[in-house]
Amino acid sequence: MERLPSARLAIACALLALLAAHGLALNTNCQTTYHWHLQQPIYWPAEVPSDKNQYQFAWQSMQLQSSQGGHPDADLQSIFGDDDRVAAYQYRCADAIDSCDGLGAPDMGAQVSYSGCLMENINSLGQQSWGGYSSTWNQRYAQERQKLTSGGFPKLDLVSFTYHHVLGPLVDRNSFQKEIEIHKNIYPQAWGSSPSNYSKGFFPAEMAFSERMIPTLVKNGIEWVMVPNNHFSRACKEYPYVPSGDNNNPPNPADQVNPKQDNYFNQSISRGCVPNNAYPFSYQPHYAKYVDPEDGTEYKIIVVPAAMAMSWDDGYACYGTQDIETLAWANDPKHPMLFLFAHDGDNDFGGGYSYYMQCVSGFVEQAVSQGYNPTTIQQYLKDFPVDEDDVIHVEDGAWVNADGDFGAPRMINWNWPLTGNGTAPDYNITNGWGLDERNWAVITASQNFVDTAEQVSGGVRIPQIQQPTSDATEAELAWHFHLPSMTSGYMYYGDSADMPDKESVATNIATAHAKNAIQSASSAVDLTPPSMWYIMRHPYNPGGYGMGSLYNYVYTPMPNDFYIYTFVYDVSGVASVTLSWRKDDDGANPLEDSANELYRPEEHGVRGVGAWVNVTMTRTPVAPGNESGVVFNFPPDYIADEYYAHITGLSNVLIDYYVTAVDQKGNAKHSDICHAYVGDNSSLFKPVSEGGQGLPRPRAHPRYH
Repeated sequence: MERLPSARLAIACALLALLAAHGLALNTNCQTTYHWHLQQPIYWPAEVPSDKNQYQFAWQSMQLQSSQGGHPDADLQSIFGDDDRVAAYQYRCADAIDSCDGLGAPDMGAQVSYSGCLMENINSLGQQSWGGYSSTWNQRYAQERQKLTSGGFPKLDLVSFTYHHVLGPLVDRNSFQKEIEIHKNIYPQAWGSSPSNYSKGFFPAEMAFSERMIPTLVKNGIEWVMVPNNHFSRACKEYPYVPSGDNNNPPNPADQVNPKQDNYFNQSISRGCVPNNAYPFSYQPHYAKYVDPEDGTEYKIIVVPAAMAMSWDDGYACYGTQDIETLAWANDPKHPMLFLFAHDGDNDFGGGYSYYMQCVSGFVEQAVSQGYNPTTIQQYLKDFPVDEDDVIHVEDGAWVNADGDFGAPRMINWNWPLTGNGTAPDYNITNGWGLDERNWAVITASQNFVDTAEQVSGGVRIPQIQQPTSDATEAELAWHFHLPSMTSGYMYYGDSADMPDKESVATNIATAHAKNAIQSASSAVDLTPPSMWYIMRHPYNPGGYGMGSLYNYVYTPMPNDFYIYTFVYDVSGVASVTLSWRKDDDGANPLEDSANELYRPEEHGVRGVGAWVNVTMTRTPVAPGNESGVVFNFPPDYIADEYYAHITGLSNVLIDYYVTAVDQKGNAKHSDICHAYVGDNSSLFKPVSEGGQGLPRPRAHPRYH
C-alpha cells in the first residue's frame, strides 16, 4: 500500500476531523423538521379607557368585557386558561426539542411562529400572574434560543411573522411592511438579541403566500419563507388535477410554468381533501422571484415547502416515518427532500402534552433509525445550499387546513366573492355583497387615511406604532389601531359572535387619529396615491372550470367572459380607475422571460406581448352593513367603493392585466401585473364524456401502493 506523505496525511486527518465535527453534512438522506404556530389575536381592538393610546390586550378585555356590552364576545378565560396553551405559550416547544437529546439527532430543532399580539396578550396575563402565566413567561424560549446546531443556528428558531396574523397576499404592501417592522421591534424585547437579532426565516399567516410578498420580505432581511407544497405542485405543467381531491378550483394554466413532474404522492386527510404533490420536487427548497413591473428589478427568496398532508396528520396523531419511506427512493443526495411538518402548536392534538412530549421524540427516534436526519431549516440550507438558478413559480394560496378553502388560489376562506343572495354560486360582481369583501373595503379606506397621515406628518416611528407612549403622534396612533383590523381570524370565522364588528372598531379609531394628523398638517401637500385592494378576477378560470365550496362541490363550467374588480379609496377623492390588459403572443409565460411582468417590456429589450388595452372601470358603492342578514353594531365611518370591468370575447389566450387608480390631486397607483389564461370551455379540463380531452388522473411510481 502506498503510504501518504505526512503533509497529505495531516490534511486528510484534518478533513476527516472537520467532517466528523459536522457529521450532518455527511447525511444526505431525507431530512425532517417541524414548525409550530402560536397565535391569539387582539380580541377587541378598542381603546383602553385608562390609556386611549393603546388597544386592549387579553387582561384588559377580560376586565372590561361586562362594561362594554359583552365585547369581545368570547370566553377569554377558557381560551387563555387552557392548560395546554399555558404550557405552549411559555415552555412546551422548548421541552419537546430537549426531549430529543441523546437520540442521535444533534441538529434536531424546530421553527416556531409567535405573533406579536400573542406576546402582548401573554405578557398582560403574566404581569398579573393570571391562570398559570408568569411575568417571566418568555424566559424559557429566550434561553432555548441559545442552544445551537452544528452550524451555529438556534435549535428553536422563532421566525419572522406578521405581528397581527395578517394575510400577506391580501393586505396593502405598506401594511405588510409595518407588520414585519413592529414584529422586529418587539422580538428582542421578548427573546433577546443573541444569537442573532432576528430570524432569517418567515412563516406566513395561514401559510398564505404570493410572490408579491417577496420584495417586502427581502427588504427586511428575510432569506427564506415556508410555503405549502401543493402550490409548488399545482404550478407544474400537466399537474394531475382531480376535482374531488383538490376540492378547489383547478389551477389556472397561467400558473403552470414549472417543469412537468413524473411522480406524485396523493394522501387523503381528515380535513376533506387529498393533497397531491410531486416528489421530490415539492419537498425540496427552491428559489422564487418577483420582478418589479416598473424597473425590472428582480427579488429572489428561498421557498421552503411544508408537506401539507403530512403536516395535517402530524397535528392530529402521533406520526411515523411510513410516508417518508414511500418517497425516499426518489431522494437526491445533492438536494435532499426536506419533510417540514407545519401546523398549529396550540390547538387540538398538536398542541397537547402527548404530542409535544411523546410524539415528537418518538418520531425523531424512528427517523434516526431509518437513517433520516432531523434538523432545522437554517441548518439544512447551510448543508445543502439552493442553486441560485433553481427558480420556480409558486401559485398563490394558503395551506389546505382551512375548511372549505383547501388551499384555493384566491384564498376564499378570507375572500369570498360578492354574491346576489348570499349563497353559492349566485355571484354578482356588479351589484352583489359579501361579508369578506365588505370588510376589505372598510380596511382599504382606513389604509388610505393612515398612509396619508404618515406622509403629511413626515413619517412615523416604528416603536411608537408597536407600543405607543404619551408622545406618540396622531399618525403613529392611526397605524397602531389600523393594523389589528387586518387580523385574519376576524374573517376566518365569518359572521359568528362579534367578528363582523372588529374591523370597524379598529378602523374607526384609526381614521379618527389619521384625520387629526391630516387636519393639523393642512398646509402639507397630499402626495399619497389612492389605496387599492388586491386585484380580483371572477370567475377564476374563465373558459375553464370551477370547483369546491364556491360551487357546492360540483365541477362547474365557467363562461369565457369574466370580471376584474377591486376596492379603491382616497381622502382627496378618486378621479379615475382604469384596467389595462394585453394579450401574450404565444400563450406562455416562461420563468426565464420577464416580458409578462413589465409594464413596458420594450424599454427592457424584451418582447412577446401585445399593446395594452385600457378600460375605464365602473364604480359602485359597497353597502357598509346589514346585508344578507349580517348584523353590525359598529358601522364603519369610511368604506371604499368597488370598481369593476367586464372582459368579453376572449378565448384560448393568456392575458396580463393591472389597474391604475388616480386621485383628484393627480397621484397615481399601479397594481402589480396579474396573469390569466382564458380557455374556450370545449377542451380545457373538459371530461371525455362531453367530448373533451378528459381529466388527468394521478400518476405514481410503481413503488407507491
